[in-house]
Amino acid sequence: MNPSQNQVALLVETARLYYDHHYSQQEIAQKLSISRPSVSRLLQQAREQGIVRIKIVDPLANGTELERRLKQAFHLKEAIVVPNEGGDEEEIKTHLGQAAAIFLDQIVHPGVVLGISWGSTMREVVRQLLPKRMDDMTVVQLVGGVSKAEFDPHASEIAQKMGQNYQAASLLLPLPAIVDHAGVKRAMLSDRHIARTLELARNADVAMFSVGTFDREALMVQTEYFNDAEIDYLLQHGAVGDICSRIIDARGDICWPELDARSIGIELRDLRAIPTAVAVAGGRRKLPAIHAGLRGKHFNVLITDEWVAGKLLQ
Repeated sequence: MNPSQNQVALLVETARLYYDHHYSQQEIAQKLSISRPSVSRLLQQAREQGIVRIKIVDPLANGTELERRLKQAFHLKEAIVVPNEGGDEEEIKTHLGQAAAIFLDQIVHPGVVLGISWGSTMREVVRQLLPKRMDDMTVVQLVGGVSKAEFDPHASEIAQKMGQNYQAASLLLPLPAIVDHAGVKRAMLSDRHIARTLELARNADVAMFSVGTFDREALMVQTEYFNDAEIDYLLQHGAVGDICSRIIDARGDICWPELDARSIGIELRDLRAIPTAVAVAGGRRKLPAIHAGLRGKHFNVLITDEWVAGKLLQ
């Protein structure tokens, strides 16, 4: 007899809680108001019916070796390589989010100050986190967001949800990432609340952020932070990506100092000084930007995918 839709929904929910969100069987039993043996039976049924398919990957064959070589080649504190089986960007992003959430859970501690940026990868990291109380922890937004609604990366929302997950205080930066004039930036930073937030960001114990591309399809271009002449100038001068909204060239250097003077958020020299600076980025389009970030030594932990790792090591 084929299972009913309700039975299938229960099998899927149980499997997601166990395999995707890493709930224990006892936690699932409490959440679903069933017994722990029932959870075990449901997980077994999910495997038997093909809802859960377990694939064994030998880490010594690929991932662990890539991680070891990345750490050695780029003098990293840590490297984490996730699978890339030819999937699309969203699938890779899911793997990155899972790995980053697990890593973050391992390194946060009471009293830690965590700096966080925005973007779809960071949203996935937050989505993958499991609630965990962390006493005296503070989450601080590293960079301003964007104001064009259809491209809103939910910068403040990401920092807030990260804080809620750890029952931590959240300090936000409700400003654009780039303003029209350096004088406007100076006026904004004269506000004591904004100044305090940026000072805390500079002194974070851990920073986690993604690495963006820079081309005409890039988010920061689509949000109309730059006019056509500025885009042309940046591309002509070798812009390949952004880290915390700072546009960099292939060497990892600031591409246009005058633009950088209008950017609101942590500066790259301060980011490099953070003890644990974690870049979470993968996918073919991001390879040049990730390589530039490594050359500039803007992070000392990299979470990426197998394809990117292999290319970086060539």
